[in-house]
Amino acid sequence: MNSSFGRRLAVTGSAFVLLGIFWGTFAVLLADLSREIGLSPGPLGVALLIGAVASIISMGLLGWASDAVGRRVFVFGALLVFGAGIFGLSAAGSFGGLVSALLVIYAGSGLYDVGINASAIDLEREAGRRIMAYFHAAFSAGGFVGAVASGIFLAFGFDYRVVYLLVLVPLALVAVMVASTDLTSPAPEMEARESSGGVYAMFANRALLLVALIATLGLLSEGEMEHWSGIYLRDTLGLSALAGGTGVAVFFGAMAIGRIGAASLINAFGTRRVLRAAGMLAAVGMAVSLATTLPVLVVAGFLVVGLALSAVVPIAFSLAGDLAPDKVGAATSVLTTTSYGGFLLGPVLVGGLAEAFGLRLALTTIIVAGAAVFMLSMRIKEN
Repeated sequence: MNSSFGRRLAVTGSAFVLLGIFWGTFAVLLADLSREIGLSPGPLGVALLIGAVASIISMGLLGWASDAVGRRVFVFGALLVFGAGIFGLSAAGSFGGLVSALLVIYAGSGLYDVGINASAIDLEREAGRRIMAYFHAAFSAGGFVGAVASGIFLAFGFDYRVVYLLVLVPLALVAVMVASTDLTSPAPEMEARESSGGVYAMFANRALLLVALIATLGLLSEGEMEHWSGIYLRDTLGLSALAGGTGVAVFFGAMAIGRIGAASLINAFGTRRVLRAAGMLAAVGMAVSLATTLPVLVVAGFLVVGLALSAVVPIAFSLAGDLAPDKVGAATSVLTTTSYGGFLLGPVLVGGLAEAFGLRLALTTIIVAGAAVFMLSMRIKEN
């Protein structure tokens, strides 16, 4: 492994960790934020929907630029927008302020996602082996850190706004790393530059759309867990901030551990079998969590769900790279736009259902999504 590859590997991995830190923090603090502004699940879901729309539009319109302007410029620019949104979130004191902050955060994080996943696909192809799962494990590890740290800070009396601002510290460090690193792959065949028209053409690729649908269901479930599990533990079950943060951290930790071992499982059992098992276990784990109010069993179910979902998205991004080897940025943009639409719209769906039927019933959508992943994986061809 040459020094350039090693540095790009470290920077890209750190970029995934940062994204996880934010979402882990966000999952725990969303309960505090919604209480401060006085939002029930329905209005909160509306605010998340507005942010989701901004993210989907930004990824669809600008995701191709990851190829056009280069990974470093693209990721750095997305980081600046992302950071501005986090700062705005810490200052949000009304529904309008929250919506404004979410517009910026979701647009920035969506573009950031496109850039770092494209960089990860470049590195995977350069390495000649499956390493995507390790990058997504880094994201989950960051989520674990963010959730645990947030719970601890809240337990020690820190205002939730201050905890949001603390996320800007690792963001600044990653921004410096990205600015000082050329993330461009040295292999000419990996450097095809795509226009926005090339991205739209990729939506006609049926095999890619099947992969995108599976990834969408996986990320829909992840998004629901990351946005609502903390509220479920703290508000529905009445647990403390520290206990609630720990429960969220268990989910992220399980995702990290599962993703570290995902590559070995895929090599041993094949893509389709791993996806089938993931869908089934996600459905069973969530059913266990929702069937009881005992914290230990609820968190145990979260553990199973995290382990189950851990392999779904890394498999999807690797398959996307295989399906369009000369159009990595375009394929990544298509997959990210559609699948992260699930990540962003899933929490909105839960918010609406929770307003009408309660949060416990709303979270059964994860059971449905897991069953759908199980069925759709039957159509995936083994590589």
